[in-house]
Amino acid sequence: MQELTYKHLLAEKASLEAMIANAKNPNSLSTASLSARLKKISSMIDDVAPVELIKKAIITFRGKPVHGSQSISADFSASALDRLANAVASIAASSNNTLTYHGAIPNKAKHSLQITGTAVGSFGFELSLPKSEDDLIDGQKNDTEHTLSQLQSLLQYGMTGTDEQISDLIEIIHPRAMAKVNDFLMLMQNQEALFALQFNDVITRVNDTKQLSTLIERFSQNNIRQYNETYTGRFIGVLPKTRTFEFQNDDKHIIKGKINSQVPNPEYINQAYLNKPTTVNFQVMQFGNAKPKYELMDISAIHQNPDSP
Repeated sequence: MQELTYKHLLAEKASLEAMIANAKNPNSLSTASLSARLKKISSMIDDVAPVELIKKAIITFRGKPVHGSQSISADFSASALDRLANAVASIAASSNNTLTYHGAIPNKAKHSLQITGTAVGSFGFELSLPKSEDDLIDGQKNDTEHTLSQLQSLLQYGMTGTDEQISDLIEIIHPRAMAKVNDFLMLMQNQEALFALQFNDVITRVNDTKQLSTLIERFSQNNIRQYNETYTGRFIGVLPKTRTFEFQNDDKHIIKGKINSQVPNPEYINQAYLNKPTTVNFQVMQFGNAKPKYELMDISAIHQNPDSP
């Protein structure tokens, strides 16, 4: 069952209960009819496992390719939905640490958004997320729902947020995924279109061309710098489960960062290098004027200094 249908049933149930409670004559035929309907609705609700509800997102468009709420360019809508799907799948693959700079987007079909109808009130589409039983990758939950929420936050921060807010998000989003998001935005700009994305009762709307241009400029690869830096100092703490570390350099400055998912055994850093003088090469990512984010990409980037005990 669609989540929206389930919510409508819950709302109708509450309305029926209120009408029955306020009925002047509990024994009237009208009250009996309401009670029969309530019984039917309650049975329908009881038959549904909430975890199996099908989530739905709504994407609507306006601008040159759209003619009111009557029609939309087929070429535009096909391209827009394709680029949106690529952005969603790429962000999901980033979260699962499976996205690379080249090749097919991993597990794209697992994050497939299905068109289930047209949006009411303006021209767009209702998009169903994968069913929960299909929402698995390698035994892990394939969180398409979380991915869409991330995309909404990214777009909202891009319009009104700070560089730090965006930086915290794109720390876990691969640069290729950011490029896919920008591909979608640039299509909107080139086709003189605007859009709104609704999911989980949150609406993220690009209201005008100025906001759209701001998004494209802020998400440009020129605004996301990646480089390597080498430090001497010592690891003062590593948390293997969260894949995070603290490193104190020779100037007593604490560098906090994450350990790449391809590093097989983060605990080894505690065993081999904790509190020992080392030289380490970190990958650094900096968005705009935000603080740099540090990542240890490989154990081979750590070298114990010759004078270490």
